[in-house]
Amino acid sequence: MVEEKVKSIIDSLSNSASDNFTDTICLSLAKAIKADFVFVAKLNPERTIATTVSLATNNVIKENFSYHLKSTPCHNVSQGEMCCHTSQAQELYPDDQLLIDMGVVGYVGVPLKNSIDETGAILVALYLNPIESEIEVTSLFMLFSGMIIKEMEKQELIDVLYTRNKIIEESSDAIIVCDKDYKITSVNKAFTRITGYSFKEVEGESPNIFASGNHDKRFFKQMWKDITKNGTWSGEVWNKKKNGQFFPEHLSINTIYDENNNIALYVGFFIDISKKKKAEQEIYRQARFDLLTGVANRSFFMEKLSLAVTSFKKSEQSALLLMDLDLFKEVNDVHGHDFGDELLIKVSNRLQSLTKSTDIVARISGDGFAILLNNVVDDEIINNIITRIFSSFSECFIINNISIRCTLSMGVVLFQDGKDDVSTLIKKAEYATTHAKDNGRNSFSYFTQDMQNKVYRQFVLKKALSEALNNNLLTVVFQPIVSLAEEKVSKFEALVRWKNDGVWISPEEFIPIAEEFSLIKKLGEFVLGETCRQLNILKSQGYNNIQFNVNRSVYEIPLNRSENDQWLTVIEQYGLKPSDICFELTESALAPDKRNNERLFNQLKAAGCAIALDDFGTGYSSLSYLRRIPVDYIKIDKSFIQDMSTNAEENILVSTIIAMSKSLGKKTVAEGVETKEQLQQLTELGCDFIQGYYFSKPLPCEEIINFLTEFKY
Repeated sequence: MVEEKVKSIIDSLSNSASDNFTDTICLSLAKAIKADFVFVAKLNPERTIATTVSLATNNVIKENFSYHLKSTPCHNVSQGEMCCHTSQAQELYPDDQLLIDMGVVGYVGVPLKNSIDETGAILVALYLNPIESEIEVTSLFMLFSGMIIKEMEKQELIDVLYTRNKIIEESSDAIIVCDKDYKITSVNKAFTRITGYSFKEVEGESPNIFASGNHDKRFFKQMWKDITKNGTWSGEVWNKKKNGQFFPEHLSINTIYDENNNIALYVGFFIDISKKKKAEQEIYRQARFDLLTGVANRSFFMEKLSLAVTSFKKSEQSALLLMDLDLFKEVNDVHGHDFGDELLIKVSNRLQSLTKSTDIVARISGDGFAILLNNVVDDEIINNIITRIFSSFSECFIINNISIRCTLSMGVVLFQDGKDDVSTLIKKAEYATTHAKDNGRNSFSYFTQDMQNKVYRQFVLKKALSEALNNNLLTVVFQPIVSLAEEKVSKFEALVRWKNDGVWISPEEFIPIAEEFSLIKKLGEFVLGETCRQLNILKSQGYNNIQFNVNRSVYEIPLNRSENDQWLTVIEQYGLKPSDICFELTESALAPDKRNNERLFNQLKAAGCAIALDDFGTGYSSLSYLRRIPVDYIKIDKSFIQDMSTNAEENILVSTIIAMSKSLGKKTVAEGVETKEQLQQLTELGCDFIQGYYFSKPLPCEEIINFLTEFKY
């Protein structure tokens, strides 16, 4: 009887149209042993939950389900034991709700163990009536359990292989497989998408059909040497697509060995890195070249200049040509910035056309250009290039049908021995350029010994000034400012003085040095602190209506809005009110591109500080600035005051400034007043305050109280 049932099960398996073995075996077993339910279930790693993979009942396959093994007969089976109850299954397992819900009476379960004797699945038969032949059921289950395990393991392997193949096929990386003879045996979709070749077109071919010709034999010889030695290689390669287009790829090649450690396959993985290369080139271009003109930018030029300085040849010299476009600001003002940009592009093109490919042309500032002439044999070659440049720039530029002549002011520095660093060379070239501008523009100037002496003095003074600031060797003096209406001293301007090795250094010399070498902030902090300290002393003596003016350089103004309260903090630290201080600023601080400046001035004004515009008429004069910036005082530069008694034009200019200031609600302060005649003229013109030697020279702090006590208008 059992033999017939075995034969019927085998016939069912042989004749089944289904590819699912477990479905077929469950249906066949259920029919052979007359079970109401037969299922195969997989166990989770903890063996606490079973999930059916095939469930047969009434000659059909039902939907799979999961159930907990605790308090069920399947729990025993999951532990590797066969379990059989011909009847009373519900009574034996009263907590097994599934048996109750299904009305199960008889139960047979066998473990399905793998090759290492671990139970990973179970085979179960359920009966709604008592089992007629326990031996028959268990015999058939034991007989086919091994087959079921093998088929399940086979299916798992197939699933793994399918998943891996799917991953390979759907990978965004192109994959190409070659046999040991370097013939293509397989490719994936990404390969076809990137190269344009289908598998049929490349099957059996050598990967050499993709060669771009960009790599020589040595490249491939080294590549295969690495593969032979290490079993792998990776790097960038240029290959060719089906349409003939060359493209860069990042390629990795791995060697696959068989069980005897012989080469079986070569597997290549590659991605098209065209976009990456393009992005890298764009980053390279943006980092090294000016976006508007296409010539080298300042950073790249400095890099090349540094290289030229450190790799000079004794028999040759190099030259640095630094140049500014003359009156370029006026071009922008008249024709607009788009026109100015187009002019910069044409200037760059013209300069490049006049130099060799080994020379470097760069745009290093708004209208500033530089040329590095590398390895020049003699001075005559340099002079010829300079001559060609100035001759070329005598010809007009045509932009939007407008003809415009643009000239240059050029500074030239020769270098050969590598003694000067890059910053020193640039400084020398700037001095020479300034000299060319002072000579009337449209000219060039070589850096000379006199300029060298000036550079050296500047270096010495910079070092000495830094030491003086660190050791508090500077002093602050105070020049009275007299109110004409009240005929009394109402303000003092704080002025810094420096005696270096017994010699007084003019502020006109050391303040620009402080600005250039980033010492100005420390200098300004020193002056503000000393001024506040002296004013605090003055207030303690009962002088509560005196305001002190403190000069601040445009280079002291914070770049970040978060630092705008620094000046006010110093005032508060000395127990003063913001209204005790008037900050003097030059017109350059009002230029429209200084965006944080405007926020700072408004913040100071809101806090109570006064603001004075110093040296009016010598900088970025603009009524729009005065309307936008909260200026309280306009200080008329002393150069206008000195000649107003003898020069009618200067008198008219001063008169105009005073009238304009009154119309804007600003008070005026005349600087550099030295004669009674100047005082009378300014009084008649309605000037508000006078400052100058007529009333007093700048005073040391210990003389202020005595001066105020004895002052008579």
